[in-house]
Amino acid sequence: MTKYILFNLLLTDKVFQFIRIVVLACVLVSSVSAQKDQERNAKFDSIYFAAAVTISAKDINKAISIADSLYKHSKPEIHRLKALMLSSSLFQQKGDIKKSVQFAVKADKIAVKENLYDWEARIAGFLSTQYRLMGLYEEGEEYLEKGKNVSEKIENDQMKKLYLGMIYQETAYYEIDYKKYKKAYKAAKKADNYFNQLTYSEQERNYFLATNEQLLGRVCIELKNWDEALEHHNNAFEKLTKVTQENAVLSGFIFSGLGRVYLEKKNMTASFENLQKAEKIVDQSDYLELKIEVYKTLADYYQLSNDITRYSKYNDKYVQSLELSEKKKKESITDFVKTTKSTGEVLAYNRNVLVIISITLSLVVILTFVWQRKSRKRERERFHEVMSRMRQARFENEQEKAPIVSEKKDPNRKIMSDAMEAKILNDLKEFERGRKFTDKQISLPMLAGILSTNTKYLSHVLNAYLNKDFNSYINELRIKYIIEKIETNEKFKNYKLSVLAEECGFSSHSKFSAVFKAVTGFSPSTFLAYLNEKQ
Repeated sequence: MTKYILFNLLLTDKVFQFIRIVVLACVLVSSVSAQKDQERNAKFDSIYFAAAVTISAKDINKAISIADSLYKHSKPEIHRLKALMLSSSLFQQKGDIKKSVQFAVKADKIAVKENLYDWEARIAGFLSTQYRLMGLYEEGEEYLEKGKNVSEKIENDQMKKLYLGMIYQETAYYEIDYKKYKKAYKAAKKADNYFNQLTYSEQERNYFLATNEQLLGRVCIELKNWDEALEHHNNAFEKLTKVTQENAVLSGFIFSGLGRVYLEKKNMTASFENLQKAEKIVDQSDYLELKIEVYKTLADYYQLSNDITRYSKYNDKYVQSLELSEKKKKESITDFVKTTKSTGEVLAYNRNVLVIISITLSLVVILTFVWQRKSRKRERERFHEVMSRMRQARFENEQEKAPIVSEKKDPNRKIMSDAMEAKILNDLKEFERGRKFTDKQISLPMLAGILSTNTKYLSHVLNAYLNKDFNSYINELRIKYIIEKIETNEKFKNYKLSVLAEECGFSSHSKFSAVFKAVTGFSPSTFLAYLNEKQ
């Protein structure tokens, strides 16, 4: 009996040892597995963040390829969901709303299946953005409301704050579209409050704060609060540099915003420096919204700088990007119905969209008609002002008055005698009565020779008394000359632009048109139409 008891005790002891070994092995396996999961998550997040923030700014197609690879090779559902939303975001940047929505809807199915409320909230906000970009504000605000409701289900306090911050950001964008900039500012400030409470990741906290500072800066530009706009954009750049040292798409918006602020503050040097940085990012990116903003600001910069050639170049780029963006949005509206609604909802939803589109188009037509009437009235008034200035200038040019040179001259920068300045001014008036300025070969040295002076004296007089350089002076004379011809000689109204350009000394009708608009504010064809209407 004793031997039997000892045998059982020995057996029991061995069983316990075996169990301890098995438990220890399980713990070790679990620990190794957890470590592998952490490494895998860290690697995924690193690639994901690089593609979203830095690579997308340089080569968006490469970033899309990386997102696709992440989806195909990831096993955890959360990784597959994140990869799908990365693709969705990148296609949005390209202006391809159809594909953007397709990927977002696919990601939403995973979020619903896995009860990932934080991602449900994020995707609802994202789809709200797509509706807003297409002008379907009512549908978009429904998704925004859904995002708020889902956010309340999020148990993790940090995630709840993150998504509430994102929802208030989206609310601010809606208010911007409605031109309610004070409400937009309040919504962005609420978002800022939530983002400042994020503690789980310093990197994400700085990134979202950077996006919000840029948003606040944009609102301040609309409110014409230039100093505050400058502060917010600088804060955005400071926050973003803590996240990445490379140029990201957000950097492009920040530099463009700084360029706009400095332009309004008449700091042309700082404006140009920031716009150059923004353009460098634009050249590497396919983000249409960024192109539209940067090209518009560059066009305004060169227009204010009186650089007609570059103004025309960037204004054309701005218009082309805007037209492409609108085209993609229109193409996406029909496809959007198919990708966002189940089969049973498509017909009903399609009817709603058609009603919305019909009403929207009707309002657009009415508003466009009203706007065009008011715009034409303002343009007619401007046309009469231009014609009045032209006639007044011709009248003054015909008067034989001696120029007054002493009033505009800086005694500390005197480079010639008063008599010499008066002579050059008189000679210029005589030159303006002739037609030599229509000579295509006319140049500063040639004009100096005609006036029996040197280029230094001539440039000084043109700049000091007429506030023009040589090219501006000659081009304005040519435009005034051709306007007088058109106004006084009926046959000139029927000439082609190329003939009119040739008549007044321009080498091409495109250059003629650009200078004509810069001088008068009207294109030649519009000017002729108003002139015929007037007569």
